[in-house]
Amino acid sequence: MELRTIDDEALPPRPVIRLRRQDIQPEEDERPPIRLGWGADENREPSRLHIPSREQLELRTHPPGLEALIESDAANPELTEQNWGGESASRQPVAWGWFALIGLALASALIWSLSHLEKADVQADRIRSETQSVLVKEQQEETEARQLVDRLEASLRSYFSATTVDSLSRMVRHRERVTPLMLQYYSGRPVFTAPVKSVKKLQPLTLENRGNFWMGSVILANGAVRNLIIEIDPSGQPLIDWETLVCHQPMDWNAFVRQRPAGTSLDFRVYAEPDIFFSHEFADAARWRCYRLTALDSEETLFGYVPAGGGEAQTLDQLIQLNGGRKTSMILRLGIPQGLQSRRGVMIEKVISPRWLYIDPPVPSS
Repeated sequence: MELRTIDDEALPPRPVIRLRRQDIQPEEDERPPIRLGWGADENREPSRLHIPSREQLELRTHPPGLEALIESDAANPELTEQNWGGESASRQPVAWGWFALIGLALASALIWSLSHLEKADVQADRIRSETQSVLVKEQQEETEARQLVDRLEASLRSYFSATTVDSLSRMVRHRERVTPLMLQYYSGRPVFTAPVKSVKKLQPLTLENRGNFWMGSVILANGAVRNLIIEIDPSGQPLIDWETLVCHQPMDWNAFVRQRPAGTSLDFRVYAEPDIFFSHEFADAARWRCYRLTALDSEETLFGYVPAGGGEAQTLDQLIQLNGGRKTSMILRLGIPQGLQSRRGVMIEKVISPRWLYIDPPVPSS
């Protein structure tokens, strides 16, 4: 449908120009024109379009504006307003459980955050407390170590300033066992040598899983250097190992080599290393193991023998191997059987200590 502008004035008929064909007779040209229409009946009355009266029509009070002419589709305001919210109304309503679930999740997250924040505060306090206690412990240990070093130096100075065996015996390890040895040792020599000029070194030692030993080195006033081992007893008093300081022997090593007392067993501090000197009773190398034995400040040498494959041979080989195959210091119980023909041979009866120090008091030899 479309709207057209209708003029009230009738237009004059336009002249009709008929085109004639030359091959058509004039009488044929005068025939009435053929009307084109929906039907061939020319006598039928034309039908009129029924138009309602003005009273039945709701006419506009004023012509429509331009915006109405531009709109191509007509819209019903009432229907449009009625359809507002129709799409949303047609959707399924949201269950209130989802809101409760979301709220529960948010509350849980908040509680979790607060609890972890509280735990973090507790952990921070614990770490701070542990750090402070560690610092306090380190300061205490440093103070105790400084005090211990002071006691060690004081003990060394007191020891080398002593002039009697009685005063020395109060500052040595294994006092009950060592005091008689000290009396015998100092019976032919003076007790006092020289005071301490300076302490050269103090170093902690761990012997057989015991951490209460120290090694000290001092320079005496006469220029001599003395190395010694110190043990801290349970009361905290430093005690000097007198036997290693003087390298005590039950008998002078040179005298033992010369005299060779038969039928006796003595514990000597010696250096041991493997050897191949097989002679006299110990000539069978498949039966015996041979070791070269020397002592401190002596050029005399003895050869000790143990049965091959025995426990003492294994212990000796292991100690020497741990020392890189070099001569190793140890305490050995040596015996000279009756009627032994070898002038340099002795029996190694037992390995008493893997070093010149007794960790615990030794068992007396029978």
